Amino acid sequence: MSRLTLPPQATQVGLAVDVAAFAMHGGELRVLLVQRGALPHARDWALPGGFVYPGEELHEAALRELRTETTVQLEPRHLEQFYTFGEVNRDPRGRIVSVAHLAVLPHGTVHVTAGGHTLGAEWLSAHQPPALAFDHHAILDKAIGRLQLRLEYGNLAMEFLPDTFTLPELQGVYEAVLNRRLDKRNFRKRLLSQGILTPSGERRTGVGRPAQLYRRAKHARIAAL
Repeated sequence: MSRLTLPPQATQVGLAVDVAAFAMHGGELRVLLVQRGALPHARDWALPGGFVYPGEELHEAALRELRTETTVQLEPRHLEQFYTFGEVNRDPRGRIVSVAHLAVLPHGTVHVTAGGHTLGAEWLSAHQPPALAFDHHAILDKAIGRLQLRLEYGNLAMEFLPDTFTLPELQGVYEAVLNRRLDKRNFRKRLLSQGILTPSGERRTGVGRPAQLYRRAKHARIAAL
């Protein structure tokens, strides 16, 4: 049997992944960024990412790059492909197509340092990031838009929180992701009417009145879009 060959006009394309990994820190939506240690864009901030290995699934490549370029070893609470970036001149090394992934890291994921060939790694403001390498500003903007859509149609906000949480904590996630304030009464009325929350039977004590704790209802799973 003859081997199939590409036509002479076919373009040689490199396949890569980039990961927009989010978490809540101090009531602010943060994105995990790394400082590149190699050309091009050496010392610039970028999303974790790199080339896909032969025989490697795309989600496996995304997890490998996330764990190699940073010290984050925890399994994301959520990981999905959300867009493909393939502009002709997006990378000076050649024609490289990147399959972008969105990740939500577990509650409490704070400490992170550089790994592999990166010079640094930090959780920085998602809505006000520093200058980014390649087209990573466009990737981050698209990821935030996807995240905002997921709040309304995928119940993703709860993935940023521990298993039990208060309504003000949940509202804080919505406000951080949407980057705007929400009316407290309308927010609670809408969320409780959807049937996606159930009281845990516990209250959080501290300053002021003990707050009712909630958890995700058993039937409320992250919806596929």
